[in-house]
Amino acid sequence: MANSFKVTITTAEQQLLETDSVSLTLPGIAGYLGIWANHAPLVTALVPGVMTLHHDDSGAEGTVSHFAVSRGFVEVAGNRVSVMVDSCEPAGEIDVTRAEAALERAKKLLLEPANAKVDLARAEAALERAKARLIAARKGR
Repeated sequence: MANSFKVTITTAEQQLLETDSVSLTLPGIAGYLGIWANHAPLVTALVPGVMTLHHDDSGAEGTVSHFAVSRGFVEVAGNRVSVMVDSCEPAGEIDVTRAEAALERAKKLLLEPANAKVDLARAEAALERAKARLIAARKGR
């Protein structure tokens, strides 16, 4: 594979994937960023969103994978990309009904009047995770 680099995706529980890629798009803290072969060294924080991995540049069907990722970090160095996130779900494994229910629960919590029992940061994080899961699921179809 020409102009490829190694991608490793890891959570606290396990290494989910190690593969070659020709491009990778990640939800960085300052916006989405694209990684290609021979990219400059980089370390940055990730936010909940959709990660898109292009396995090769042939343009054939099935060469793109989408993942819903949570907060974490990415390190790029020496034609290797290490993605370290709290959670990462392949689009095809996302339970859309469950994600929609989580989105509605988070919205409801955020719309309630100031309530000492509601942890707003947690509710906002749940909302962002649910949105990312639904977007990834739609892209993965």
